[in-house]
Amino acid sequence: MADPLVTFGNKPVARYLLAGWRRQWSNGGRISSGLPRYMIEKLDAQKIGEMDRAVSELCYPFQLPGTHDTYRPKTSYLDGLPSEPLQRENAFYDAGNGLIIFLGEEPLQQIDLYAKAFFQGIQDLGISLTVAVEGVNGSAPPDLERRINCVYSKAEMKETLQRYGVQFSSYGSEGRRGPTIAMALVTLAHYEYPDISMFRFGSMAPLYPFATRENEQLGINIDHQSYYDIMRRLRSMFELDLDLSELQALGASESKQLAERLEEIGEANAEAKQLINRIREDFVYTPFVEPVDLDPALDDALNDILRGLDT
Repeated sequence: MADPLVTFGNKPVARYLLAGWRRQWSNGGRISSGLPRYMIEKLDAQKIGEMDRAVSELCYPFQLPGTHDTYRPKTSYLDGLPSEPLQRENAFYDAGNGLIIFLGEEPLQQIDLYAKAFFQGIQDLGISLTVAVEGVNGSAPPDLERRINCVYSKAEMKETLQRYGVQFSSYGSEGRRGPTIAMALVTLAHYEYPDISMFRFGSMAPLYPFATRENEQLGINIDHQSYYDIMRRLRSMFELDLDLSELQALGASESKQLAERLEEIGEANAEAKQLINRIREDFVYTPFVEPVDLDPALDDALNDILRGLDT
């Protein structure tokens, strides 16, 4: 039997997995790296396991020219003495209520080995459904609900997913385009791990072609509105008892600030205003309406009323 690629200290009751990655391409609004980290801290999730050293040794180089320490493994020293070993962060956390959170680093090579470790962890924990979260920057009206794109590993998942206000992606269908880490894992699950049920939510974080005083594009660097719009879908889908009011407030505040800045730019420049208006007119998203659980007696009464209307 081959050596395991994932080690767990304990295995809690687990139903769902929320996954994201640091140091990765599709991390607009810091959705992939930030949302899992936010939920780990908010829910006081405890680390229960991680990918083994073989993954760190084979899936990452020490560094890439010109990137300084971006891809180097983490470590630290205390009074000159190493205080922790070289490490990559590919860890599983128990958030309670059957929710496991995975926060990793995008592999730079040997995606097949990385996928084997990732899916081995899912199988070892008995996870029934996995969602990977990612972000892309784009010109999206900040005051509107975020657009959530979706890809999934099993055909039968579509009927359920389409209830959650998503748009199904046809990425790459018109020409060769490289997948994100989440898309790659969904693809590998579809073709090589048929027992795994996995989907990807990709949210669009607002970014406009206007420069800030720091000579950066105008947008929302950490898009809490995307966090909120993703998590309220997952709260309903996974039947989680979560208070998302903080995310809702943070998202509304950030979106309001960007909307006000865009209004200022539009008032000062007619061409910019035309562009901002066109972006709003062209923006398409699928809204999500959270289901409401009705008291059975009230539900029966409403059904009686509806039947009466039909007569």
